[in-house]
Amino acid sequence: MARVSPVRRGTRSDAPAIAQRVAVQLARDASNEALISTHFSRPEFETALANAVTALWVDESHGRIRGHLYGANFDDPLRGRQTWTGPDGYSFEIPDVLDNLCEHAYREWRDQGSSAHLVWAAAVGATMTWLERGYAIIGVRGARALEGAPSLAWPEGHRVRRGTRADLATALAFDRQIDLAQGVDHDALTLEQREASEADVIELLEDPECHYYLLEVDGRPVAQCVTFPLPALRGNFDATVYLSSLAVHPAWQRRGLASALVKEVLRAAVAEGHRYGEARWHADNVAATAFWSSVGFRPTYLQLRRSLRD
Repeated sequence: MARVSPVRRGTRSDAPAIAQRVAVQLARDASNEALISTHFSRPEFETALANAVTALWVDESHGRIRGHLYGANFDDPLRGRQTWTGPDGYSFEIPDVLDNLCEHAYREWRDQGSSAHLVWAAAVGATMTWLERGYAIIGVRGARALEGAPSLAWPEGHRVRRGTRADLATALAFDRQIDLAQGVDHDALTLEQREASEADVIELLEDPECHYYLLEVDGRPVAQCVTFPLPALRGNFDATVYLSSLAVHPAWQRRGLASALVKEVLRAAVAEGHRYGEARWHADNVAATAFWSSVGFRPTYLQLRRSLRD
């Protein structure tokens, strides 16, 4: 007789039990890492989950839920369709439960045209099971607590200022530099991809919540950094500022300018009421890993990826 699978599609009535599992998991993650917040609005989560059951799988045995898996498809302009799972999008009592869930989910995600599954897991104590199932660590979420600091005494001719729409050409040049460092050949991009990238930069420069910082030396832009208030994310504390697009012109690298600029923008963030900072980087970027560690950030979550074409 064929074995009856314990996996089924989620329903609205599953939301309370899954919310309880997520709350316990988040508390465990926070006990392992002080930079992970335990803040969890169960009513909001249950409502969101109840409205997303078409992308939810649960493992149930004898009327008791033993795990869940949620996956949202998104279309990456460079890698095509992939499926994303956040740190609250899965739970499992034993690895066999995760295997059961993945067996069903992979099949559907492939049918929907997804080429890979991405999942965020707590950096401490939550990644090994995924690694054992063929996932590879590709990204890092790092965080640090912020505290007030005096303004830096910049050398003569050095100035940090807020950029504007008039700095578009400079921002695009740094954007291409970042793409190159991440292995993206800008010249190989399609016209549509380049236009989309430029539109993203313009939106950033015009967004009042985004701060585009430029470090100039004798009037020449030599480094940039972007910050904005981080929206509510699972595991993040309130009043977290996100740092991105940090870049230093090649001719000015290895002079401590990146560290100094980060300290300056974090000082400004504290003055605006932020209490934590977050940054993300590629896991295989040794220099980025060393840099963000040197300015006080440590990993909170890791992003893992597994091809669905295996």
